[in-house]
Amino acid sequence: MSRIPRKKQKNMLRIVATQRMWRLFELAEKEFKEHPERSERYVQLIRNISMRNRMRVPREIKRRICKHCYAFLVPGVNARYRLKGGYTVVSCERCGKEMRYPYKGLKPSRKKGNSSKDRENA
Repeated sequence: MSRIPRKKQKNMLRIVATQRMWRLFELAEKEFKEHPERSERYVQLIRNISMRNRMRVPREIKRRICKHCYAFLVPGVNARYRLKGGYTVVSCERCGKEMRYPYKGLKPSRKKGNSSKDRENA
């Protein structure tokens, strides 16, 4: 019987853990409307998987979980999303805390013929 090298085994465990986190996230989204307490349990399981395997929760999942009360956040239902000064401010309706995530605004596009150098040369 051959042994799997430790590094390969660790990578396989991380892949499986990530897949499980994404599956639980999908289930939490699906179940929130009918059973919000079930979606809270799925969030708890996502956190347990990440802690057990000592890995990060993916950013897309992390931003849908309250950092204070660990509630599953659904925009417009139990969370309020606002854009303020270069940040997305997410307010949890359950605990009242706010999370701030930076975002990059759109850069102004540079079109030919609009710069001052083009006008001077003409």
